[in-house]
Amino acid sequence: MSNANRQSEHSDTPSVADHALQWFTFLQSGDATGADRRRFRSWLGADAPHRQEFEKLSTLWADLDGAKSLLHDDLTRAALDGEAAAHRHGYRTVRRWGAGWVSAALVSCLLVIVAGGYWLISPEVMEYRTAKGEQQTVALSDGSMVRLNTATALTTNISMFHRTVVLREGEAYFSVSHEQNRPFEVMAGNGVIRDVGTRFVVRCEDEKITVTVVEGAVDVQRLAKGVSTAQWQRLTAGEQVSYEQHRILSSIEKVSLATSTAWMEGKVIFEERPLSEVVREIGRYQAGEIRILDSQVEALKVSGVFGVNDREGFLKALERAIPVKFSRVNRELIVLERTND
Repeated sequence: MSNANRQSEHSDTPSVADHALQWFTFLQSGDATGADRRRFRSWLGADAPHRQEFEKLSTLWADLDGAKSLLHDDLTRAALDGEAAAHRHGYRTVRRWGAGWVSAALVSCLLVIVAGGYWLISPEVMEYRTAKGEQQTVALSDGSMVRLNTATALTTNISMFHRTVVLREGEAYFSVSHEQNRPFEVMAGNGVIRDVGTRFVVRCEDEKITVTVVEGAVDVQRLAKGVSTAQWQRLTAGEQVSYEQHRILSSIEKVSLATSTAWMEGKVIFEERPLSEVVREIGRYQAGEIRILDSQVEALKVSGVFGVNDREGFLKALERAIPVKFSRVNRELIVLERTND
């Protein structure tokens, strides 16, 4: 009989949570046979609450990663004391000291956490979203700050042992409260940005992710399908890197921080950028559409500082800077065309 089944006999009316913990402990111990695993799969699929309770434990176990190293010395001493007691009483040691025993002991710690109701280990998950033209500043529970730019969506997941932000779309500025034993990571596209005590900006545009370091340093890693490990790339202040779904990390570039963070002051800055790019960037903040009618006009170079919410001022500035004029088709559409100048 498996350990999980033997343990259940000592409980009058074991709950689903009890069974889930017994199975979890047994599987982590390293003693489970193929037959045991087949019985576990049968139990797991028998009822939806079985899977829910087991997945809850799996989540807590993952969150314990940050504490395993802290508990290791205590567990080692407990194991040695247990072996000494067994020898004093003439018993043979049943299970060798190893990773399986550590896992089982840590799960026992997890049982204490669950039984005592101390759900501080449970992650705090929050979702934030801004509409087009809107910005929002969020103070996280760890003391970090996130500034969301226009049309941005992200999820924060903060527990006792890790801090993770998933940036699904848009752009965000991160000012991170550095903690040695609780890393701060941003997941964007198929990459990870890890804080090394810093301030940085991450932008998702279509499938392209751009990371710019404002202060300090970050490590960037692109996750490739079928590759278990990937090299981290270190960026420092004033440096930028980008990556896409099917491309490797770009080379590191030096960039203007004033340009990269101008949106935090409600502005955009361009220096000799094609009109098509300028119009697309302004369009991130404003409702309606600005359409360029002539493909040759798209290539005209534009330089200047523009307010993201001042469409009228932007259009008039374009007419003064380059040979174009604008006209309104309706409330939603404005067209740009070349003048004879």
